[in-house]
Amino acid sequence: MKTKHILSIFMLTISMLIVSCEQVLDKENLESINPGLVWNDPVAVNAFLNQIYLAVLPDFPHEGGYSDEAVGRSQLLPQLKGTANIDTWKNYWNYVNIRQINFLFENIGAGTYENETKKVIKGQAYFLRAWEYFKMVKAYGGVPLVLKVQNADEGDALNIPRNKTSECIAQIVADLDSAIANVPESYGDADLGRIDKIAAKAFKGRVLLYYASPQFNPSNDAARWQNTYKANKDALDAALAGGKGLYENFKDIWYVDLNKEWIFYKRYKAPSVVNDQMGFRPAIYIVNDFGWDWPSLDLVNAFPLKDGSAYNPTVAGYDTLWRNRDDRFYASIAYNGSDFGIKDLVDRNKYLWTYHQEDKPDPNQEAMQIWSVSSFYRNKGIDKSVDGGNSRKATSPNIDIRFAEVLLNFGEAANEIGKSSEALDALYQVRARAGILPGAGSKYGITAASKDDIRNAYIKERQVEFAFEDKRWWDVRRWRRFDLFNSLVNRHGLFITKKNPPFPEAKEDINLIYKQFVSHIVKTDGEEKFNILDKYYFYPLSKEELERNPNLKQTNGWDAGGFDPLN
Repeated sequence: MKTKHILSIFMLTISMLIVSCEQVLDKENLESINPGLVWNDPVAVNAFLNQIYLAVLPDFPHEGGYSDEAVGRSQLLPQLKGTANIDTWKNYWNYVNIRQINFLFENIGAGTYENETKKVIKGQAYFLRAWEYFKMVKAYGGVPLVLKVQNADEGDALNIPRNKTSECIAQIVADLDSAIANVPESYGDADLGRIDKIAAKAFKGRVLLYYASPQFNPSNDAARWQNTYKANKDALDAALAGGKGLYENFKDIWYVDLNKEWIFYKRYKAPSVVNDQMGFRPAIYIVNDFGWDWPSLDLVNAFPLKDGSAYNPTVAGYDTLWRNRDDRFYASIAYNGSDFGIKDLVDRNKYLWTYHQEDKPDPNQEAMQIWSVSSFYRNKGIDKSVDGGNSRKATSPNIDIRFAEVLLNFGEAANEIGKSSEALDALYQVRARAGILPGAGSKYGITAASKDDIRNAYIKERQVEFAFEDKRWWDVRRWRRFDLFNSLVNRHGLFITKKNPPFPEAKEDINLIYKQFVSHIVKTDGEEKFNILDKYYFYPLSKEELERNPNLKQTNGWDAGGFDPLN
């Protein structure tokens, strides 16, 4: 049975391409591999590892609708309006990849090739197992720790209860320490994208930041923050020593391949591994899909001005909302009259126009030009080189960990242990890269001095720095700050009208005609309101998993409960 399992897995790898290390797979036809010799062939073992990479590497995110940063075609999700039940949540409970990793650990020792190669393979596998466990732990708290291959003939022994959250975090950290010890500082060109020491240290810093944050640490155990600071300092030092840093031009982070900002990422290469970006484009330029991640007005308002001060629409006015914003605004937000730059518009010699001719603030009305429920489009990371018909074949990367996160993770931990100068310096660096001016009275617009004020500055900075990078929902959960959503009551957008002709369609300068438009604030979710419940800080286990394993206990706060995710 084991031989058949090995062979079936390896047959699947023949046509697979791990995007950041495709040359590794360009060796020989794996159909010719004898299953009995698999573990003696480092090329075959690496192919097996590549299959795990392909399954684990995070895809390009498009889930702004799970938070306040963006809206979609549908109204508020049940999770956001307080009506979610145990069957409503996205299921992060998945042991398939963990089984494959454990299978590798149990078989790689039989190989007769050099131990150094085995060491590097195992180091990557330790990282990938930690990655998979952390996806579950940050959602549910403690989960069953399965560290060996389970077989069907084990009967009741398969029904492992949930481990304590503290035990899971300890195992994740132990796996990451093993990864750090085993993987190299860097790789040659043929292996770019594999886990190196910088990526492993950066991820360890992220894990410990979550564990020290209020979601997992409501008593604010100072020792956890000390450990977090130490791990992120180690990650930051390693990144700097390895040539990593803030890439000078923010908007080009996603377009200059392998620039120094990238730490852990997934690259795409058509036609084998592609990035589906169909939903980010105007409906008139695509087929059968649209409406992912329309930026909310609430996110648009969050981007600071060029001098670092907060944008105040009551002073500046929405008719010129694009003026004097920091560089991240233009890299992240496409607005009425902007040079969106997607191929469809470039080919038509047009800017993006999202206004309506009818003076009726109804977000569901068809637009004169290009309809968006908020009047904005996501700009960050969009592959603009493909047209709408080929937008399922986009190749812009997903950069899950970049240097800015390592820097801000370090700074956030520094603030919590009283190192305010280090915390502020990290903010200054990120803001300076965003093109914010140093200023005179306040440095880069940062006025915070106390621990609480610096903490709030980090909350605001991460919102704009990491917009659309699948960070916002998880950040707000780990801070236990659902009030940031609930206090908004609704998500908002603009309904922009132009009553009289001429109606601009091509490349007209918005700075010259902005007075011809009128903007109304609208509720993008109708009358539905944010009402996120405290019990959502930890997800429930599904009925399916509870029925499959009678030794599992439901998370406290859900149905019968019984499992405390804070232990």
